[in-house]
Amino acid sequence: MVSVDAQSPQRAPAAPSCPHPRLVTGDPAFWDATTSFRELRERAPVQQVVLPGGLVAWLITGADEARYALADVRLAHDQRRLPDPRMGFGGRRYPDDIFAAEGRHLLNSDGADHQRLRTVLAPLLSRAAAQRWKPFTAATCAELLDALASADRPDLVADYARPLAVRITTALLGVPDGLQHRLTDLTLAMISAPDLDDPAVRSHRTALFGLWARIIGEKRRRPGDDLLTRLTLAHHQGRLSAQELVSVAWGLFSGGITPTTTLIVAGAAEIIRSPGLRPMLQDETTANRLIGELLRVTSPFPVATWRFALEDVALGGTVIPRGAVVLVALAAANRDPEPFPEPDTVRLNRPGGQLAFGLGPHYCPGAPLARMQATTALDALFGRFPGLSLATAETALPRQGVLVERCYERLPVCTGEPTKADA
Repeated sequence: MVSVDAQSPQRAPAAPSCPHPRLVTGDPAFWDATTSFRELRERAPVQQVVLPGGLVAWLITGADEARYALADVRLAHDQRRLPDPRMGFGGRRYPDDIFAAEGRHLLNSDGADHQRLRTVLAPLLSRAAAQRWKPFTAATCAELLDALASADRPDLVADYARPLAVRITTALLGVPDGLQHRLTDLTLAMISAPDLDDPAVRSHRTALFGLWARIIGEKRRRPGDDLLTRLTLAHHQGRLSAQELVSVAWGLFSGGITPTTTLIVAGAAEIIRSPGLRPMLQDETTANRLIGELLRVTSPFPVATWRFALEDVALGGTVIPRGAVVLVALAAANRDPEPFPEPDTVRLNRPGGQLAFGLGPHYCPGAPLARMQATTALDALFGRFPGLSLATAETALPRQGVLVERCYERLPVCTGEPTKADA
């Protein structure tokens, strides 16, 4: 075991002297995350790794260890609780730290603060609330599929999954018309920024949060039946601070568009690879099981949001020291063969237990909405285009993101002949 001094940021020494394996090798756009996580899990369920950018963090890859870590309150989301908060990321910004470092919201709060924020949102993101959005989702899918059918080079990312997720999320929040495109562009630029200290990225950040201030200002003047109106009311009642209002809104929007896009696109690719899965979408029971398995094998968030050890934590045959940066690799835990035999195969008879949405107090509150969108979108997609196939070899398709999201940059498809009812 290599100890970490919480008062001295651990940076990766120059190769080859660094004793820790690197999480990503080769071109990140073509990094084989599944193989990398499997090899790391087989090496040790808990270990230190070097992340892109040189930060050394503790990575948890075993399923049992992941479950323990996700529920352990000693692994905090709020880096302000560290003995020296500046050392959370070695005293500087890290490419994928945006959900940990920006604002105050569900992903970087703990305890009573987290529960207070969650209580405001819970009724608005329940399973019943998600089902009320199903007709709107189905109608949006049909509209987008009409456009997809006439596209010269249809792309499931740009032409279907992302615009669907954006439309649903902006409608749910109540983002005013005319601001959705700019909001999406700025959000994606921030999430995918390789260098958060770059002047252009700082400019994007200023523009993004300035736009959110404008959106919330308009919502105060013109309230509606939407989530932003409820959030502004909660602020007026003293249940949210001004910073929390903007941060929660931003977190809901970014969290609503990126993982849902990933789930729909990666889920479609998995079904294309295994055509026998397509009929499973037509029955509610088997569709629910299929979405659960697609969540397991795709893991829209490859790694859960950052955690910081408030004290020494014994786990996986080692000790994570106080002050350490900790990452729970959901994608690795979801393919651990111990709880999931033949982990790379989609099997509808599994007992469940996948961790794609996390576990415990920080379980993703948007899980019902994401499940509903993915089920509706995939059923509509393959119902309209039962002969859907990839237009390019999957190995030739680059991906973007490493920790916050890991999604195809594009997924070109051949739609084949539409069903007779839609022809």
